[in-house]
Amino acid sequence: MTQTHSWHTESVRFSLLGVTDGAKISWQSITGKEAESMTNRPAQQLIIEEGPFGEGRLVVTSQPGRIDITLSAMPVDPFTPPSLGAFEEIAQSFERRLSSLKMPTAARLAFGATLNMYPGNLETSNALFRQLVPQVQIDSSISDLIFQFNRPKKYPKISGLVMNRLTKWSQLAFQTVQYQNNMTMNPVSKPVLQLELDFNSHPESKLPSSSAYGPLVAAFFIEAREIVAGGEIG
Repeated sequence: MTQTHSWHTESVRFSLLGVTDGAKISWQSITGKEAESMTNRPAQQLIIEEGPFGEGRLVVTSQPGRIDITLSAMPVDPFTPPSLGAFEEIAQSFERRLSSLKMPTAARLAFGATLNMYPGNLETSNALFRQLVPQVQIDSSISDLIFQFNRPKKYPKISGLVMNRLTKWSQLAFQTVQYQNNMTMNPVSKPVLQLELDFNSHPESKLPSSSAYGPLVAAFFIEAREIVAGGEIG
């Protein structure tokens, strides 16, 4: 039987690790606009800029040794899981913004994304999980599963850099409980398959100069698209 389920993007992140203290990327340099809000904590050398971007919220966090650029979906209502939309479209837009940035020098680069699939019922969820993770034989009576593995990959054309490619597959339930007059009303449980991507340059891999980060940024997104496309059932 052909399935028509697809992945919904909950969040996507790009990080620079091991940057010089004081290095930052501004919210405006990504969006071309002023951030809606900014939190500055000089004692911690922490700067957080955020604001609406597309269908989600973009947060740029600069702290000693690390910069994170995160786009997250915003809840629409309590009974609907948040989603930025199809990963292919979100990834293209996010990558395009990153590619135009002037980035500070970093020791490592990292990429992350969280995606969800809603099978409709537990039986379908069980079947889809076993299709998505065929490497493991799992008894059909088992549910609430989490499986994570790393497949490092070497890039001879990018200074021989090695990328860690961690993928975490989970079979979960999205549960919503509504309270009214101190009483529980209409609890809802929805089966969810979740895919978490966490790619990063290997600690022993030397990055090219910051002006040449482009091919590595592209490599992160290519790997992510291939895994998501391979994991889509349809």
